[in-house]
Amino acid sequence: MLDGQQVLLPFKKAEALLYCLALKKTISREQAANLLWDSDDSQVAKKNLRHTLYTIKKTFDLELIVSPKKHLLTLNPELSYDIDYDNFMKNRDFSLCDGELMQGFSLKNADVFENWLDMERTELKEYYLRQLYDSMIQAAGKDVSETESLFAKYVKKDPLDERVYQLMMECYQRNGLYYKGIKVYQNISKLLNAELRIAPCAELSQLHRELLSAWTQSSTEEPEQPMVHVIGRKEEMQYLMKSYRSFLLGTPTAIFVLGDNGVGKTYLINHFFDSIGEDSCIVLKTICFQEEREFILQPWNTIMLQLDQYIRSHNISVPANYMNHINTLFPLFGDRPLSLQVPEDIMISYNYRTTRNSVLKLFSLVGEETPIILFFDNIQFMDNLSLELLSLIIRERNPNIMCICTCLDVQTPQLQKQINALLREKFATQLLLEPFSEQVVKDILADRLGPDALNDQIIRHIYQDSEGNGFFLDLLMSYLTQDAGASGVHMPSNPQDILLARLEELSTDSRQLLDTISVCPESITLDIVEYIFNRNTLEIIELTDDLKQRSLIREKVSDGQIRFQFRHAKMQDFVHSQLSPSKRRLLHARVANYYEQAAELVHNNSWYQRVIYHYAQAGNDAKVLQYKILSLSDYSRFNYELYPILQLQKDSALKAPKQLTKYFDELTAELVRLYNYQPNALDFAEMETWLYLVIGKYCISQGQYKKGLDAIHRSLSHAEYLEEHPQMHIACLRQLTFYGIQVGDTGLMCENIQKSMEIAKENRLGIDYAIECRLYGLYLLMCGRYDESREQLNQAINRFESASLDAQNYVLNLAACYNYLGEVERKQQNFERSLEYYDRALEICSDRKYPKNPTFYSNQARALLALGKKEQAADRFFTSNKLYDASNILVGRGITKSYCALLYAAEGNFKDSKPLLAEAERHAQMLASPMSLGILERIKAILIKNYPEEFTDVIPEGFEACCANAEKYMGHLPGAYELYLPLELADTTI
Repeated sequence: MLDGQQVLLPFKKAEALLYCLALKKTISREQAANLLWDSDDSQVAKKNLRHTLYTIKKTFDLELIVSPKKHLLTLNPELSYDIDYDNFMKNRDFSLCDGELMQGFSLKNADVFENWLDMERTELKEYYLRQLYDSMIQAAGKDVSETESLFAKYVKKDPLDERVYQLMMECYQRNGLYYKGIKVYQNISKLLNAELRIAPCAELSQLHRELLSAWTQSSTEEPEQPMVHVIGRKEEMQYLMKSYRSFLLGTPTAIFVLGDNGVGKTYLINHFFDSIGEDSCIVLKTICFQEEREFILQPWNTIMLQLDQYIRSHNISVPANYMNHINTLFPLFGDRPLSLQVPEDIMISYNYRTTRNSVLKLFSLVGEETPIILFFDNIQFMDNLSLELLSLIIRERNPNIMCICTCLDVQTPQLQKQINALLREKFATQLLLEPFSEQVVKDILADRLGPDALNDQIIRHIYQDSEGNGFFLDLLMSYLTQDAGASGVHMPSNPQDILLARLEELSTDSRQLLDTISVCPESITLDIVEYIFNRNTLEIIELTDDLKQRSLIREKVSDGQIRFQFRHAKMQDFVHSQLSPSKRRLLHARVANYYEQAAELVHNNSWYQRVIYHYAQAGNDAKVLQYKILSLSDYSRFNYELYPILQLQKDSALKAPKQLTKYFDELTAELVRLYNYQPNALDFAEMETWLYLVIGKYCISQGQYKKGLDAIHRSLSHAEYLEEHPQMHIACLRQLTFYGIQVGDTGLMCENIQKSMEIAKENRLGIDYAIECRLYGLYLLMCGRYDESREQLNQAINRFESASLDAQNYVLNLAACYNYLGEVERKQQNFERSLEYYDRALEICSDRKYPKNPTFYSNQARALLALGKKEQAADRFFTSNKLYDASNILVGRGITKSYCALLYAAEGNFKDSKPLLAEAERHAQMLASPMSLGILERIKAILIKNYPEEFTDVIPEGFEACCANAEKYMGHLPGAYELYLPLELADTTI
């Protein structure tokens, strides 16, 4: 900078010379030449130096560098300079030295300069740290915040220096901030273990024990955080605070707060959060609603959205595979788009178990940065899958996660079983809230209304009416405060009368608005109220203000929308129950209509579930069935692959495949019932086509071929509907193609691919035509027509690259084409060439950070093994096996597991080999794939030939039968060179 204006030098060595002089003030010409042009001879170096000096002079238009003596160079002393380095050295201004010296600056092909710069940087860093350390010593006895600031700067430069951790801990100890000192120890302990696998030094360990002892003692005296006073719940508050302190000390903590409706569970926990503040922990909260019990993982969806916001705002790095897995269960988590069409035959569908594990790892990862408190309100309304995930989180005993759950003291058998198991095995504790005693009620009334406001008779009457229930007590007090002559007030005779009395106070419009709000379980948006309620926005806001002033509802802003919700769930249930059947149906129908017509709403899982819920409450069975089928169809379009298993998420309330088939039967029976009783309620041809298409996909994926094919043919029977909807027609035919691929029926493949191509061409469906081109290339490959296959696949690639396709659709289709091209070469035993295509397929997925298909790795491994590259092949096979275990893809699974069993056996690891062989057999038999069955039988023959003592019992059919079976399955398949895998392991590359 010159007089506040930036000056740009034309080349970096001119900059370097200026920086050298700024640091050293004076250097010789010879030193400068050697630093910057060490690779040139002396004459050339001196010439370059002269040119550089001239360039600097010309650029600045002044004598910036002068020579007091002919052989010396120095900055012109007649000019004034503002150099950060000098300011730091003079004033010890640590803010000037946050980065390294000349950060980001380097010279290419100037080793001497780079070595000099490294040395200068090291010297400055050591000086900087010495000054920081000295300043910490001076500040440690006086100013905690200054010491913290200096400590943060020091560990940024040198995070493993135990001396500064000791200074910081001693500072906290002197100032009674024991927990902060303990956290400093935990941080250095974790860091030393991760970096060096060692424990902190003895001095730090002793100081840590002293801090623990001091904090434990202080917890019985005066807490560091002021505890919010809650009348009648002092012991319960102390219990929560003690548990919280224990959690901060590293003890895994989970608490179930139990009690009757309205006893004050949520009220107590909210006051607990007010006491602790939310600075030292991440507090994630959610409420479980009875009406959302069938919404799979809805409570966790709320938690994950809050966690996602925290991760974004704090720039926490999360591995991409975690994000991909979690997004399958929680579609709004992360940056992945919501509704992208994915090719059905190559999409990885991660199963619930793997996704669940990724959620656990994510919480562990974030918890290492900052402790997490998870709060679940009303878990008696939690769905089974959410409850299972909560139980797993608690059983993980992560010291950085505290779970607090409220629940009714009377639970369902399943919930009671889960809670009792956690309590019995000491994974959790419980805090039972009893109704207030008469004395506590008296204290609360005195605090709220004044000590002389009520006589003992009225207090006793209030206690008897409220039964010590906090919610009813609050209503009664509100009732009393509205009448100045409280002693003469007529008291309601029972709790229901209290609720009715509150509602009778409302105007007609306010009551109607409250009725409208009651039909949405969690909250209702202003947009929905405006849609349903025949008032302008200003009038609605005035009415909601009235309801807020009466403490009936609260207003919040979420995702940019104004929302209203009841303050007490018990009041919402009561208001909803007071609606007449006709009014209840009408209001729910109007809410469902709003969701249907709101074009800006994304049709994701939550949208479908809300539409289904409101139409169910409205008694519209036809609409409920329609959206259940549409939800399932929409889900299958984005989440099925060639041989899929429906994931346990998003668009169904299902937990296992057996329940899934039962769900199909229920939907089918309901469709038949409605067709018989309300024939004009739905387009039954459309609904039956969609439903049987989903059933067919699922059954074909499970190897239930007869049921799957019957379902697809049932869909195809609606010729008139399919003629009007050509994409649905192609979708049905494609399932027959996928069945043909699986069982090796190339005739069936060809027939349905050609039909689909004709339909796509007639209706100008470019995407579908491109996909059918790819599948036709696979057909030609399976027929051994390799040149034609290669040509067709390249044509498909060109179509994908030229068509306007969705990004992920494009990527996966393109990767699949390259995988098939690799197969064309591998089956002709051009193994080196095949590897280029497999690498390209994997590279395409990697470039887009999309999950890799295990089949790509398996095919690559088979080529490597044929080339004798055993170690590389083993690595790819085991990678493929892990991906299969982390997904529901079945195609090729038996092949990978067969090879892995052989690899383990060759290492003498029969313990792992045998289960893999059993898995391979199960999957190959399930899908009846000739290639999978043939490779399985050949590997079984190799195993029993080489290790008869280990595999005779496992493979009872014997060596000859296995060889014959391999020939039966693979003998007619083009390119099946693996039929001739050497039987002697000594002769193979295994």
